Amino acid sequence: MKISSYRISTFSLVIALLLTAFSPATVYPASLRDVVISEIAWMGTTTSSYDEWIELYNDTDSPIDLTGWSLVATDETPTVNINLSGSIPAGGYFLLERTNDDSVPGVAADLIYTGALSNEGENLILRDGASTIVDQVDCGSGWFSGHSDGRVPMVRVDTSADGSQAGNWTYNPRCGSATNSAGVSRECTLPVTNVGQALDYAVYFNERATTATGVTTEHTPMEDALLALINGASTSIDVALYGLNRQSVVDALIAARARGVTVRVVGDDDAAIGDYSSSYQALVDAGITIVTDSSGYIEHNKFFVFDGEVVWTGSTNLTDTGFTLNANNSLAVTDTVLASVYTTEFSEMWGGSFQGDKADNTIHLLDYNGTRLESFFSPTDLVAFEVWDELAGADESIHFAMFFWTDDLLTSRVIDRLGTGVEIYGVWDQLGAANAYSSDEALCDAGAHIKIENFAGKVHHKFAVIDVEGSDPVVILGSYNWTNSGAYDNDENTLVVHDRDLAEIYYAEWKQLWSALEVETMCNPLTVYLPVTLRSSR
Repeated sequence: MKISSYRISTFSLVIALLLTAFSPATVYPASLRDVVISEIAWMGTTTSSYDEWIELYNDTDSPIDLTGWSLVATDETPTVNINLSGSIPAGGYFLLERTNDDSVPGVAADLIYTGALSNEGENLILRDGASTIVDQVDCGSGWFSGHSDGRVPMVRVDTSADGSQAGNWTYNPRCGSATNSAGVSRECTLPVTNVGQALDYAVYFNERATTATGVTTEHTPMEDALLALINGASTSIDVALYGLNRQSVVDALIAARARGVTVRVVGDDDAAIGDYSSSYQALVDAGITIVTDSSGYIEHNKFFVFDGEVVWTGSTNLTDTGFTLNANNSLAVTDTVLASVYTTEFSEMWGGSFQGDKADNTIHLLDYNGTRLESFFSPTDLVAFEVWDELAGADESIHFAMFFWTDDLLTSRVIDRLGTGVEIYGVWDQLGAANAYSSDEALCDAGAHIKIENFAGKVHHKFAVIDVEGSDPVVILGSYNWTNSGAYDNDENTLVVHDRDLAEIYYAEWKQLWSALEVETMCNPLTVYLPVTLRSSR
């Protein structure tokens, strides 16, 4: 029987369709960087170093099926070898969490994997179902970004550019994006608290710092201002201190307790049994309870809260050298809202929680009728990255006076600003500059203008003034030295204040220190320093 060619063709087509229906789908390879590794929390999170996570991003206009794809760390014995599944939406994300779904609270993982990323770096390769390399992040010689102490993930700058270029990665502070395929992301935006009044402050410096030859019992204006606050307190004084041997302060605190004021003190355990033991003990003998930390780190704050209304803070230890020999600053802010912020921090330490046992539980951004003040405490609040952000905004100049600065993160940020034409001027303490890890040499090599002090005392400041004559002048101040210990280990407090008048006041202090030092103390000397011409005071 003869079968027509038409029937044969139809039969062949049916067979072909059936075979297609019951055969594995053809795998079409993805193009390079259709999907990329967009963020890596190789160091874990502030909750746990085990809470690692990886985020993928779809850089196309269509959803992509990840079935059969893989993400592998290609060392000799890969500790991460992930078989992917699921779908990543167009222009969307896909979240991989290690071990369980607890790594990113509040954001459901798209896939759970096992294994650990080495803190020394990994070479990560993303392949599609056809084993084609779709993306690669070769950090085999060390991670391009991310911070192990701060638990800050590394984030890709340009998803269309090569992931194995170090310059294509930066830090993603606070908590990273950690977005899943449903578009749910961990929110870390800090709310702004409107205070409802103007910022009311007073600033004090040790005016003897550039001429003093030794300590003295003679009172200074800064000291008298603090004594007036202690003597004027009617209900409570909370003190977080490190150094204490100034007799006038010891006597005033004892007198305050004697007249019925509740005086509470937190301090450093080593200071309490070391150089300042007699003054610490004098307070205890007068019935004032002192709670100290019990770790190898230090309670390094120098702040007071008076009657829940006034905050006194800055770089000044309550010592003879602090008031009469070293270059120091103190800021007194009258405001119940900021006072409550500092009281919350104090109460944690008063309750026995210091350093890493504390929580990030204070408000951070305060608005005083248009003047912005930011408050951060170490080690819970990632203060180094807050400073890092502020330095990034410098458009014209950075003037600083610094005791210790060893943090490479902040050094690289300032060097970056130098490269954009921002003028960098610094006064550095001699002891701090002698530290083997001090950043002064790196900044000098990059072109910054820095003088190393040769005063009788120390430049104990920890302040910077950004764009003093720019559109957004900023002052960074507090007890925090720009070191990893100051950011991630010790108890510290830092204020960032966006206020032109305050910037001019701190710039004037900086200029006084600068002018008192000879050109021989300077790297990259100028023929003439052209100071910023400040506007008339208002």
